[in-house]
Amino acid sequence: MKHIYIASAAILNDKNELLLVRKNGSPFFQLTGGKIDPNETEIETVIREIKEEIGLSVSLDQLTYLGEHQTQAVNEVDTVVHGSIFIVQLNTPFTPKIANEIEEFAWLNTTNFQKYQWAHLAKEFVQPWWLQLHS
Repeated sequence: MKHIYIASAAILNDKNELLLVRKNGSPFFQLTGGKIDPNETEIETVIREIKEEIGLSVSLDQLTYLGEHQTQAVNEVDTVVHGSIFIVQLNTPFTPKIANEIEEFAWLNTTNFQKYQWAHLAKEFVQPWWLQLHS
């Protein structure tokens, strides 16, 4: 079994909608983020990945640590993903400018979130936390 280590962001807009992205060729919607490069911290990774994937510049003071989770990777066979997840709360409107391997994005709310196929990490760890924000 292979192991990968990633840092990801649960990005929320002013209505607490959650941003998920879908990579080229994958049916799964996942958090913005990616693999931690050698000699890079989780915070450096998540800031870099947010900029690369959706064109959003965030600073350290915009990140709140949510926690860690490990589960089966959805896009890599026989792989366990270990994710460090941060929250980014946006207070102004933002439209992602998708790039790199990202094909699509979606703002999820309580009426549409079940229409999307969530990656395991997002569904198992972030979805329960996010739904509590709306209860």
